[in-house]
Amino acid sequence: MFKLQRLEITGFKSFADYTEIVFTGNGITAVVGPNGCGKSNVSDAISWVLGEQRAKSLRGGEMKDVVFQGSRNRKPGGMAEVVLHLVRDTDAFDTEENELEDIDETLSALDESAVDVDALEAETIEESETVEAVAESEVGESTDVEPGEFEVEKVQAAQVGSVQVVERTIKTKRHWRPRSFALDFAPGEAVAVTRRLYLSGESEYLLNGKTCRLRDIQDLFAGTGLSGAHYAIIEQGRIGQILSAKPADRRNLIEEAAGISKFRTRQRAAETRLDSARTNLGRISDIVSEIEKQANSLRRQASKTRRYIVLQEEFRVLLRQLFAAEGQHLSAAIEGFEKGLADAVELEHQFAEKVVAQEEAFRDATQRARFVEETLAEIRRRHADNALERDRAEREHRYQAEQIVSLNNRSESVRGEITAIEERLKLIESELERLHKEDQAEAAEADASRLILQEAERQYALKLDDARKVEEELETHRTELMTHTAALERFDEIARQLEANEQRLTERLQGLERESLRAAEAFDTFVKELDELEKNQKEESEKLETLQTEKVELLSQTATAREKLRSSEESLRVLESEQLKTKNRRDTLHELDENRAVYAPQIQKLFAEQSNIGVRLSGVLADFLSVDERAEIAVESLFGQRLQTVLVESVDDAKVVSAWLEKNAIGRIAILAVPSLEGRNTKSIGASGLVRDALGLSGDLLASVQKAFPRELNTRLIERIEDAELNGGDLVTFGGTVISNDGLFISGRESTDDRPNASLLAFKRELSGLGQTLVALDEEIAIARMISEDDSRALASIEEKTVDLQSLIIKVERGLHGLDIQRSTTRQEIERAERHKKVVAEEQKQTHEEIEQNQLKIVEAAENRRRAEAFRDDTRAHVDRVNTLLADARAKTDAENAIVNEKRTLAATSGERRRSVHSTLKRVENEQRELEARSAMHTVEINEIDIKIAGLRESTAAIADRIAGTEGEKAAELEELAAAIAEVTATRESADAASVELADLNHRSADALNERAAIEVRQAEAVTQLKNVNEKCAQDLNTSLSSLIESETFEEGFDLDVCRDRADDLRSRLEGFGAINMLAVEELSEAEERLLFLTSQRQDIIDSIASAEEALREIKERSRAKFRDAFTAINANFIEFFQELFGGGKGEMTLLESDDVLEAGIEVVAQPPGKRLQNILLLSGGEKAMTAIALVLAIFKYRPSPFCLLDEVDAPLDDANVGRFVTKIASMSEKTQFIVITHNKRTMEAARALYGVTMQEAGVSRIVSVKFE
Repeated sequence: MFKLQRLEITGFKSFADYTEIVFTGNGITAVVGPNGCGKSNVSDAISWVLGEQRAKSLRGGEMKDVVFQGSRNRKPGGMAEVVLHLVRDTDAFDTEENELEDIDETLSALDESAVDVDALEAETIEESETVEAVAESEVGESTDVEPGEFEVEKVQAAQVGSVQVVERTIKTKRHWRPRSFALDFAPGEAVAVTRRLYLSGESEYLLNGKTCRLRDIQDLFAGTGLSGAHYAIIEQGRIGQILSAKPADRRNLIEEAAGISKFRTRQRAAETRLDSARTNLGRISDIVSEIEKQANSLRRQASKTRRYIVLQEEFRVLLRQLFAAEGQHLSAAIEGFEKGLADAVELEHQFAEKVVAQEEAFRDATQRARFVEETLAEIRRRHADNALERDRAEREHRYQAEQIVSLNNRSESVRGEITAIEERLKLIESELERLHKEDQAEAAEADASRLILQEAERQYALKLDDARKVEEELETHRTELMTHTAALERFDEIARQLEANEQRLTERLQGLERESLRAAEAFDTFVKELDELEKNQKEESEKLETLQTEKVELLSQTATAREKLRSSEESLRVLESEQLKTKNRRDTLHELDENRAVYAPQIQKLFAEQSNIGVRLSGVLADFLSVDERAEIAVESLFGQRLQTVLVESVDDAKVVSAWLEKNAIGRIAILAVPSLEGRNTKSIGASGLVRDALGLSGDLLASVQKAFPRELNTRLIERIEDAELNGGDLVTFGGTVISNDGLFISGRESTDDRPNASLLAFKRELSGLGQTLVALDEEIAIARMISEDDSRALASIEEKTVDLQSLIIKVERGLHGLDIQRSTTRQEIERAERHKKVVAEEQKQTHEEIEQNQLKIVEAAENRRRAEAFRDDTRAHVDRVNTLLADARAKTDAENAIVNEKRTLAATSGERRRSVHSTLKRVENEQRELEARSAMHTVEINEIDIKIAGLRESTAAIADRIAGTEGEKAAELEELAAAIAEVTATRESADAASVELADLNHRSADALNERAAIEVRQAEAVTQLKNVNEKCAQDLNTSLSSLIESETFEEGFDLDVCRDRADDLRSRLEGFGAINMLAVEELSEAEERLLFLTSQRQDIIDSIASAEEALREIKERSRAKFRDAFTAINANFIEFFQELFGGGKGEMTLLESDDVLEAGIEVVAQPPGKRLQNILLLSGGEKAMTAIALVLAIFKYRPSPFCLLDEVDAPLDDANVGRFVTKIASMSEKTQFIVITHNKRTMEAARALYGVTMQEAGVSRIVSVKFE
C-alpha cells in the first residue's frame, strides 16, 4: 500500500502557477470553494497523472485542454505537469509480481519463436512467378496466399488550437516488452509519479525521475483502485453512473478490486498472439503447398531441359554443314557476278558517248526554236498593247458622256431643295419672335416667387434653431441625471463589496496564522533531513576516492598491456604487408607467364591461336628447365632464342603447327616433339662441368633435348676466359662468352637495367622463389598472430577488471548522485518551506493593510453617496423646467413650417412654366441654324457641278479625235504576225526530229544501265547473304565461316536444300519447347531444401500455438479464482454497508448467467427499508447515491486503496444521510486517506485538514490550507 504525501500542479487547467497540496497521513481532507473556482481540477489532476487517456473524463474536448488556456491578464501556458508523491507503508501488499513475471516470460518466448510469414510469403511469391513464367501450361494454378494483416493506427497529438490526426499503416504484430525495472518498493521508500504534456504534442511519464511507459504506471497501481476502472477516484457525477452502467461495464470495478486487471491485459496479449499464430499456420501451410507445386513443376522442367540439350547438339552439327555449304555456294556465285558486271559496264560506256553527241545536236535545234518563239511572243505582246490602248480610249469617251448627263440632273434637284428651305426659314422667324416675348414674362414671375420663398424659409430656420437649442439643453440635463443616478447605485454596490471584503480578509488572516505554524514545522523537519543526508554523502565520497585510486593503477596496467599489444599487432601488420607485396609480385609474374608476355611476339601469337590450330602446346623449353642461378647467363648466351622452343607431344602435332606457321607467316619458331615431359631434376652443376648437368633435366625429357641440342648440352662451363683450353669441345663462361672448337669467340651482352624481365631464366627463377618466400611468410605470420592474440587476451583480462571496478564506481557515484538529488530536493523543500513562511508573513502583512484600506474606503463611499444624491435632485428640477420651454418652441416651429410649404409650391409652379417656354425656344433656334447650313451647302454643290461639266466636254472632244487616227495600224500588224508564225513552225519540226533520235539512244542506254544494275543487285544480295551467313555462323556456332569452310567436309550426294529443310525442322522443334529453364536441376534442389525448412517452421508455429493456449488457460484459471473470491467478499460487504447506510433494507449483487464467469455481467439489487424490491433506476437520486456509496465502500473494505477521492458525492444526500456517510468514511479513514471535494458543512466538520480553492485573479486558481489538529 501507498500513502499520499503531496500533490504538485503546474500549468494544469486553472492552476497556472506552481501549486502544492500536502496531505495528512490519515483522516479526511476536504477541498472546498465556490462554484467555478477550480476544485474539481484537483480531482482531474490526480486522475490525469495516474494515466487517464480520455479527454472527456477530464471534462475536455481534447487532451490539450488540460494545459492552462490563459486568462484576461495571462498568456496561455506551454506545458502541464502534475507530480504525485507517495510513500510505501508497512502494510502487506500483494503485487503478484512472481505470477506476472512467469506470464511475461511466456509471452516473450512466444514472440521470440514467432515466424516471419510475411518474408517467407514474399519469397514464395517471387519464386512462384519465376516458375510460372518458364513452365507455361505444365504448371497448375498456384494457391492464393492471403495478404498480411494490417491495421490503421491513429496517433493523436495535442497542438495549439487543433488536434492533428495522423493515419499510418502498421503491422499488427507487436512484441511483448517486459518492464525495464522492478515495481517493488521497500517500506518507507518514496515514490514520485510525474506526467507532462506540451502543447507541441509531446508527453512523457516519469517514475522517481526516470522515464517510463504508461503501462508501468498502470502496473504499479493495478489492483489498488487507482488504475483501469479506478474505483478509488469518483469524479463529479460518476457516483450515479456506477448504478446506471451496463452490467458488463459494472464488473470492471470488481475486476480492479480483485486485482485481475493485469491478468486481463496479458490475456488479451495471449489471445492476440494465438490468433496471429493460427493465421500464420494457415498461411505457411499454403506456402508449403505452393512450394510442393513448384518442386513438381521443376521436376518436369528438368526432364524437358535434358531432351532440349540432346536435340540442340544435333542441330549444332547440322548447322556447321549448312553454313559451310551455303558459304561455298555464295562465294562461287559472287565470282560469276563480277565477270558479268565488267561486260555490262563496258557496253554502258559506249551508249553513254553516243547519247552525249546527240544531246548536243538536240540542244542546238531547241535553242533556235526557242529564239523564234520568243520573237513571235514579242510581236503578239506589242499588238495586244496597241489594241488595248484603242479599246481604253473608246470606253473613256462613253463614260464621260454619261457623267455629263448625271451632273445636269443633280444640279436641277439641288436648286429645288434650296427653294423649299428658304420658305421654311420665313415661318421660323415669326415663331421665334413670339417665344422670346413669352419667356421674358415667365422669368419676371419666377423671380418674384423665389424672393417670397426665401423670406419664409429664413423665418422658419430661426424658429427651428430656437427649438434645437432648447432640446440640447434638455439632453444635457438628462445625461447629468443618469450619471448621478448610476453613481449613486455604484456607491451602494461598492459599500456592499467593501463589507464582504472586510469579512473575507478577516477569515483569511485567521487561516494565514494557522498556515504560518505549519510552515515553521515543515522547515525544521527538512533541516534535520538535510543534516543526515550530508553525513551519508561524506562517507560515500571517501569510499569513491579509494575506488578511484585503484582505478588509476589498473589504467596504468591497461596502458602497458595496450602498448605491448600495439607492438605485436604492428609486427603482424608488417609481415602481412610484406606477404601482400610478395603475393602481388607473384601474381603479376604469374599473369605475365600465363600470357607469355616475356616471350617473343610470334610465340605469343602462336599460343593465342592454340584453340584454332587444334594442337595442344605443352609450353616452351624454358618452362621445364631448372638452371642454377650462376649458370643462367651462360645458358641464355648459349641457347639464345632456342630457350623459347615450343614443345608438343608428337611429330604429327609439330607438322600441324609448322603448316599453320607457313600459312599465317607470323615469324620463325622452333618446335620440338617430346613424347613425355617427365624427368625434371634438381638444379646443380655436376663435376663434369657440362651444361647438360646444369639444366636440371633427366629421363625422356633430357634425352629429347639431347637429340635436339647435342652441341649446347655437351658444352663445358668454365669460370673465366683465361681458363679456356681448346681441346676438342665448345666452352661457355659463367659471364656468357661462348668459345667454339674452331676458335670463334662470341662475347658481350645487352644491358637489362631498363628491362626487368629481359632474362627469361631469371624471370622463371624469381617466380619460383616468390612461392617459397610466401610459404615462409605464412609461418612467420602464424607465430606473430599467436603472440598478438596472447597480448590481446592479457589486455582483455585487465580491462575486464577495470570494467568491474568502473561498475562499482558507477554504483557508488549513482548512490552519491541519488544523495545529491535527495539533498537538492531537501534543500528545495527547505527553500520552499522558507519561501512559504515568507509568503505567509507577507500575506499576513498585506491582509492587515488591506483591512485598514478597506475601512477607509467604506467611509469614503458613504460620503460619495450623499453628494451623488444631492446632485441627482438638482438635475431632476432642471429637466422639468426645460421640458416646458421645449413644448412652446416646437409649436411655433410647426406653424412657420406650414407657411414655408405653401410658398414653396407656388415658386415650383412658376419655375416649371418658364422651363417649358425656354425649352421650346431653344428647339426652334436649333432648327433655324440647321436649315441655313443646308442652304449654304447646296449653293456650293451647284457651283462645283457646273465646273465639272465644262471639263468633261473638253476631254470628250480630244478622245474622239484620237480614235479616228488608229484605223490604218491594224492591217500592218496582221501581215507581221503571219510571217513570224511560219518561221516558228519550221524550227519546231527540226527540233522534234532531233528529240526522236535522242530518245532512242536514251532508251538503249537505259537498258544497258538496268542490266548493269541488276547484276550489281544480285551481287550485293549474294554478298549480303554471305555476310548474314557469316554473322549467323559466329552467333550460333561461335566460329568464323572461313575456318568452318576449310574444316568441314561433305559426303557424296550432299543436298543443300535437304539440309536446309532438316535444319528448319530441328529449329521448329527447338522453338516448340518454349521457355527452357537451364537451371532447373539446381532450382529443384533449392526448392526441396526450402520445403524441408518450411516444414520445420510450420512445426514451430504449431508448438507456439500450444504454448499460447497453455498460457491463456493458466491466466483464465487464476483470474476466475481471484474474481470469485473478490465477488463473494465484496457482495457480503455490500449487504452490510447497505443496511448500515439505509438503516435496514436489502442490497446485494448477483452474477448474470454466462458460460464463463469472466464474461458474466453484474446486476445490483437494492430495496430500501419500507419499499418493495424494484428496478434500481427507479430509485431517487439520494437513494442511488447511497447505494453507489455502499458499493464503493464495500470494495474499499475488501481491497483498501492508498487514498480515495470523492468529488461532490454527498451533493444528492440530505442531512441525515450525510451524517451516516461522514461517520462511515471517518471510521474507514484509519486505513485509507479520504479526499473529499464538497459544499456540505457537515462533511467539512469531519475533515482534519481543509483546503480552500480561490480565484483572486480571474481564471487562475490558488490553494489556501487549514489544518484542524
